[in-house]
Amino acid sequence: MIALRRPEWALIAFLWVCYVLNHADRQVVYTLFPALQKEFGLSNALLGLTGALFLWTYGLCSPFAGILGDRWSKTKVVTISLIVWSCFTILTGFVTNGTLLLTCRTLLGISESLFMPAAFALMANAHGPSTRSKAIAIFATSQMVGVAVGGSLSGWLTELFHWRVAFWALGATGVLFAWPLWRFLSNMPPAFTSKNGELPAAPFKSFFQLFRIPSLRIVGIFVGIATFGLYLVYTWLPTFLYDKFSLGLAHAGFEASVYPQIGTAAGLLAGGSLADFGYSRTPAARFWVILAAFFTAGPAIFLLGHAASLESARLAASAFGFFSGFISGNQAAACFDVVPATQRASAIGVLNLVGAGVSGFAPFLGGLARSTIGVDRVMVFTGGLYAIAGLVVLYGIRRHFHQDHRLSLEPAAQQR
Repeated sequence: MIALRRPEWALIAFLWVCYVLNHADRQVVYTLFPALQKEFGLSNALLGLTGALFLWTYGLCSPFAGILGDRWSKTKVVTISLIVWSCFTILTGFVTNGTLLLTCRTLLGISESLFMPAAFALMANAHGPSTRSKAIAIFATSQMVGVAVGGSLSGWLTELFHWRVAFWALGATGVLFAWPLWRFLSNMPPAFTSKNGELPAAPFKSFFQLFRIPSLRIVGIFVGIATFGLYLVYTWLPTFLYDKFSLGLAHAGFEASVYPQIGTAAGLLAGGSLADFGYSRTPAARFWVILAAFFTAGPAIFLLGHAASLESARLAASAFGFFSGFISGNQAAACFDVVPATQRASAIGVLNLVGAGVSGFAPFLGGLARSTIGVDRVMVFTGGLYAIAGLVVLYGIRRHFHQDHRLSLEPAAQQR
């Protein structure tokens, strides 16, 4: 019934499940670091490279995925991406050495990069500014659930059966979900896809005009810093807790996956609702919410690195997750406030390139730091980066936002 009455929210529900699987499939390997290191004899740096290669490949492919999403059927792009990345997840369960593991992670990055630009464009078409942050925030909670599922389920299945079973189970689930997803997307209102609808495909040359939007460059800077912090925590918090507090594999995976994600889920919903409420008073509301989040998430990740007990680590991880949720829930919507509607998928592709390219250093540097200065020192450094990001956002609001927001509305108005 909800699909018939409110298709714009049913769309969020279907894409939510997809993104749970998306993040579970990429997260599963991080909890399994100790098991993979034992079986394949991988160094700490090579373990970190499994995360870095995924993110770098994901980022490099994202602009092309965005261009494709603005010019081809978004429903086909989303469905094909789900099927292909799920198959590569299953394939990862069959690897026999570190080289094959890195190859599968690279292929996973390519296939997952197709999903987000098209999915975000669909959501932006279905939801106007008054509900956009809330809709994207609800969708983004799937990222937290996916990390929690991928982290905790993989540890549990490894201890109960074998680490390969985790990859097989998650990949098979994605392949099976592709059919109901395709059925729903094929029957969406035309306005959601722009197919025979209101927004014509942007000319190819318009892609390069995105780089001339100052506010989008500001968004790119803070997305890069925010995703660096998130992936540092996603990648190395399980091993950090495993080393520092002598936890078991399943226990460390649970602690590192669940507590930050509970905080982030709450922050996503709170930040999305706050931004939509503030938008009625100022179009820059999403940027102001993000500004406040950087100045609070930074101290939280600093304290996480200095946690003296498991209880204090839980509290700091939850706080970091909560304020990070304000950023994650609003960064795409903030982007849509300053770019034309015909270039939404392309803009997300650019942000994915920046975010994944920068954050790809998080797992790699964490691997180098584990046996030298320590992962906790990298967390302290990241806290300082968050303070810098907050200042950059403040500059963007004062100097560029209002003009860029006004210009972003003009092409959409002319095409409509």
